[in-house]
Parts: sequence; C-alpha cells; structure tokens
Amino acid sequence: MPEKSALSQNSPLFYAIQLLFLSLLAVSILHSPTDACGLAALALKLWFEKMIPSLFPFMVLSGLIVRLDLGKTISLPVYPILGRLYRISRTMCTTLLLGFLFGFPLGAKTVAEQYSLKQLTKPQAQYLLSFCNNIGPVYLLSFALPLLGLSGDSENHLLRLALTAGFFGIPLLYGMILRYTVYRSVSFSAECLPVHVPDKAPASLSAASTPEIKTSVPQPSALYRKPRKMSAPLDIASVRSQRPSFIFALDLSVTSACSAITRLGGYMVFFMVCNLIPRQISHLLETLFPQISPGSLAALTAPVLEITSGLSLAKDILSPALSMTMLTFGGLSCFAQTYTCIRETDLSFGNYCLHKLFQSAIAFCFYTLILSAVFSFPSVSVFSAFSAISLLR
Repeated sequence: MPEKSALSQNSPLFYAIQLLFLSLLAVSILHSPTDACGLAALALKLWFEKMIPSLFPFMVLSGLIVRLDLGKTISLPVYPILGRLYRISRTMCTTLLLGFLFGFPLGAKTVAEQYSLKQLTKPQAQYLLSFCNNIGPVYLLSFALPLLGLSGDSENHLLRLALTAGFFGIPLLYGMILRYTVYRSVSFSAECLPVHVPDKAPASLSAASTPEIKTSVPQPSALYRKPRKMSAPLDIASVRSQRPSFIFALDLSVTSACSAITRLGGYMVFFMVCNLIPRQISHLLETLFPQISPGSLAALTAPVLEITSGLSLAKDILSPALSMTMLTFGGLSCFAQTYTCIRETDLSFGNYCLHKLFQSAIAFCFYTLILSAVFSFPSVSVFSAFSAISLLR
C-alpha cells in the first residue's frame, strides 16, 4: 500500500495537477493583489477574533488532561452509559468526550497524542478518529448559528435546538453504526497502559546489539521524565508515579497549543487566498455565459476551501441546509489541519476523509428534510431571507 501511494504522488498526472494549481494561484494573486491582501486580512481577523478565543483554552486543557492521564477519572460520570453503548474503554470514552466538547481539531489532536503515548491502540485510535473530530459547540453556538440568524436570543429556540442536536447527533449515531458493523469484532473494552521503555539496554546485552534496540523501540515516555530502569512488570502504581509534574505538563500543553493554533491560522490564510481562483473562473464564466448567477461558483467553493471565512463570504448566497452541511464537512483547511495532527503516526488519513464524506452526505439529507419542513411554516421569520433560495443552490 505505501508503494502505491508513493507512486501515485510521483506520477506525471499528479505532478501536472500540482503545477497547474500553483500556477493558477500565483497568476490570480498577481492579477488581483488587492483582493489577495483583503482575503488574507479577513482570514487573520477571523482567526484572531473567533478561532483563538474559542479553541486555544481548550487546546491547553485537553493537553493537560492527556499528559496528566486524568481522562479515566473525568469520564467516570458518563462511562456507564457511553461505555456500554459504544462498548469502549474509559480512555476511549474520555477521547470521545473531549472530541465533542472541545471540537475540531482537538479531536484529531487528542487521538494522536493518546496513540503516541500508548494510551490507545491503533484500532481504537482509528475508530475514534472517524467520528470524533468535529466542529465544537462553542464555535457552533457562538459563530455558525448566529451567522444564519439563530443567535441565543432568537425566537426560534426549537429550530436552534434541532440543528444543534442534529449536528452532534449525526456523528454520534455514525460512530455507533461503525461500532456494530465495521468494528463489531474488535474488542475495545481493555485499557491500554502507557509503556515505559528505558533508554539504556541491560548490561547483559552486547555492545553490538544495544544500538539496534535504541533505534527500533519507540520511547514515548522520554518527553516527560528521566529514564529509569524497570526490574518489575508495569503496574498501575508505576504508571501513576511516571506522570509529569503539573507545571511541566502545562508547559508542554501550551507549547503544543501555540503550534497548533498558529498552523490553523496559516491554513486559514492559505485556503482563503485560494478563493481567488474560483473568483477568476466565475468572472470568466459570467462573461461567456451571462445567464449564470453572479458569484455562484465563488460562493460554493469558499466554504469548501475554508469554513470560517467561507461562510462569512457566502452567508447571503448559500441556503441554510447547504451551510450546515458545509459545517459538517469542515472544509479542505480542516482536512489539512487534521493531517498535520496525525502525520507523525501511522493512522490512515484517507480513512478519515472517507468517513467525513459519508457523514456530510447524511447531514445534507437531514438538514434538507428539517429545513424543508421549516420553510413550509410562514411563521418562521428568521429564515425569511433565505426563502427565495433553493435548497440545492
């Protein structure tokens, strides 16, 4: 499988697509430098005003929970329900909880960190990654829904509640379906304890064999503590004694969160500037075919590229059903950020993308049905501005 992937990435067709895309982007920026600067400025403004306040504190908090190994305790209140429902361990229950409460990209980041620290096995991490990396409730309630006219003081409380329940219920139901279909024969009930590997080989080993052990055995514990020899099998008490101090875990969590939030801002700027390409193509099509509605292509591609700035640009053109579907999809920027979270592991990024597409298709059907029912009642005034727009536009 890795050989085929490398071959496809080095194929002439793939090389030509990359060259064409980068050439179009460069020409678009040079053709409209003012628009490019405006789009980049808008992305940075949204990143600074919306993304950092809503994500950075949770990034630090989730890092502390993982590094101090407090997840099993935190998940105790919900484990009797979620553990039996999804047939998962307490550690997996914690990951599920953090992924849905803290939101994207902390779902993928938490899975990758726990997998690297040997708190999750590969099947457990791959399963959780397939449905636990979604936009969080803070982002949804404070930015996305108010953008559609459903603020906290809106009169349509039932509609706001229905959209929120559907937004988080779809991935939860999808994860349950996966558990009883694709992963039905995999046992997730056993806990996976972190394994400490000493840096130095035992004295009985020969000098020639020692370097091989150093290079072939991963050492996840070296990030936290000084290496020590273990003469007895690993038990719960030894695992607890190996936890880092709070201040050291806080330093690692803040450093990791700064790196993650900076990458997020960089991806937002890059994919926002990529909107220049569909804008140029849209102008060309409107010139050749006047019957095409102005800005339709650019409005459709904006949230596909980057969800936060894309929804801000396309809020008056996209239908509510399509906007909510785009929130479930997350945009290509979210896919790229997820890749950066798991790239140092052997977790499958393609598998994640496939599951995300399936959930987006389910979400589109759900929101189309819900909002079609809403549009049939004229008393719902909050979406009156969208009533003339087709749901499939």
